[in-house]
Amino acid sequence: MSRLSLVILVAVLAATAHAQPLTIALDLVDRDLAGATVGIRGDTAPLSWEASLPLMDPDGDGVYAAEVAFPDGTGRVAYKGVLEPEAGEAEWEPGSNRLLLPGVMTEDRRAFGAAQTDLPVVTITAAQLAEDLAVLRDGMTTLHPGLQLHNTHADLAAAADRLAAAARDLVATYGDAIPVTAAYLPIAEAVAAIRDGHTQVSMYNQSSYTEAILYERADRVPFTFRLVTDDAGTRMLVTADATADRVLPAGTEILTLDGRPVNEVIDALMLYASADGSNDAKRIDLLQVGDLLAPAERFDVAYSQHFAPEGDLVLTVRTPDGTEQTLTTPRMNADARRDVLWDRDPDLPRSRDDLLRYDFLDDGTAYLRIGSFSTFNMDLDYEAWLTGAFQTFRERGAERLVVDLRGNGGGMDNAAALLFAHLLTEPVEVTQWQGHTAYQTVPDALRPHVRSWSTDFYDLSDSVTPQDDGTFALAPRPPMTVSPAPDAFDGKVAVLIDAGPSSATFYLADMIQQTGAAPLVGQTTGGSLKGLNGGQMVFLTLPHTGFAVDVPLYGSRPVTPGPDRGIVPDVLVEPDADAVVAGRDPELEAALSLLDQ
Repeated sequence: MSRLSLVILVAVLAATAHAQPLTIALDLVDRDLAGATVGIRGDTAPLSWEASLPLMDPDGDGVYAAEVAFPDGTGRVAYKGVLEPEAGEAEWEPGSNRLLLPGVMTEDRRAFGAAQTDLPVVTITAAQLAEDLAVLRDGMTTLHPGLQLHNTHADLAAAADRLAAAARDLVATYGDAIPVTAAYLPIAEAVAAIRDGHTQVSMYNQSSYTEAILYERADRVPFTFRLVTDDAGTRMLVTADATADRVLPAGTEILTLDGRPVNEVIDALMLYASADGSNDAKRIDLLQVGDLLAPAERFDVAYSQHFAPEGDLVLTVRTPDGTEQTLTTPRMNADARRDVLWDRDPDLPRSRDDLLRYDFLDDGTAYLRIGSFSTFNMDLDYEAWLTGAFQTFRERGAERLVVDLRGNGGGMDNAAALLFAHLLTEPVEVTQWQGHTAYQTVPDALRPHVRSWSTDFYDLSDSVTPQDDGTFALAPRPPMTVSPAPDAFDGKVAVLIDAGPSSATFYLADMIQQTGAAPLVGQTTGGSLKGLNGGQMVFLTLPHTGFAVDVPLYGSRPVTPGPDRGIVPDVLVEPDADAVVAGRDPELEAALSLLDQ
């Protein structure tokens, strides 16, 4: 018997022996299959990732379908459609896995390659919600190294009380059928209340189901935008227009969304943005929409859940020429917005590699843009690329250099350190922050709920020392000497920063300022000089809602505690929304003026 025949036999037997049938139908009406067969593969029998279960089109209408039955009690099933030509490689559906919920849904019908937009919302009982909140509480109090860095006991107790009250409201409203989507915002708000930039219900690391029900909704704004806070408040400025009729040119200011003033919207959504301490500028930065490479934007998800928008989007806008008007335009999903913008502007980033670039502003002035230190998500060799950039600057005789770190939220410490070495002209000594943890070993009861890129975090007994306050110290980190890289820049340098830099980029900005390697120009960074939490992260997954919460395991503190703020630039450039509308870059202008002195 052939492998394909065996797969079909297994499917038929499953359909007769189990009670959870589900129809899967893929629309390929506009696709020339050229003899390819259509099938599906998945992670749960009778599906497998190794061989396709065929879909058939007996009436020739271009829709291929099959009924598949799963064993009673089957949970979520991940799957993808696959086109298999007569010769050559199979074509898998792009993007994340699609989902089936046997026993909850009876069919999944969509176009091949399309996102799922109508998955049923799973409900949980009051007892299951209580269990999730207990896991959240235990995970935080056991593992988090900085719950009291920016909070008093009273602050934390008040946040816990608000979450408990929200849970009671959910039970009063829904009884024992609480939609998991309704639990999202209370949990996100409670996590953000810890006021730690690394502790969040992240846009990354979520399950395919969470992504499908929260990330793929078609109620997103059809534009990207920047938020600029000036004397007039926080202003929303369009950076790219995805509307069908191009009614929102870059520089258009959004005054109201669905009748609500922008300031009111941003104030409401800041509850769900995780940033360090009182650094509200970073929270506002996180609510911008512009990262086309992220799985989701925080603004999109929070606006959708908080305001539950319906119908077309109604906007009051001020166009760059000063005209105010009210517009009505369809909403869209994030993938469609990205695809439209990519089609309209070939210069927009299409991969993390595109966040790195260098150029010359004039014969003597080089420009280096590093939008991320997340080199683990890049295909290029970061070290070779950076070295090549500085070699080019030297070969072309550049005398001035602008390093643009705006919007760089961090990533790998070694990537930031390599850039730092290229900005030095002589060895410097850098004071390092000291590390600690809240635990020695992860309790057995928590282990099923936490995961990371390794399991070495389960037991830290051999690498930490108990302290009098109940925490555990990591090995001391003495001051270190950093020498210039072989191709270090030997001219004048200015470094652009704003509220975006945090984590590894925060540390880099601190080292640059601490050593006088270059002046910082722009606005105060994210992060906090009181200390940060980060290092290895675990993803604490709540068992019933399925939401994954990022939890840092290592605290990092300066020898002498600093103020509750980010790194203040040497040259402060006040945000200027009108300049942005006019297409100017005041921070770059200030850097160039400084370099000309």
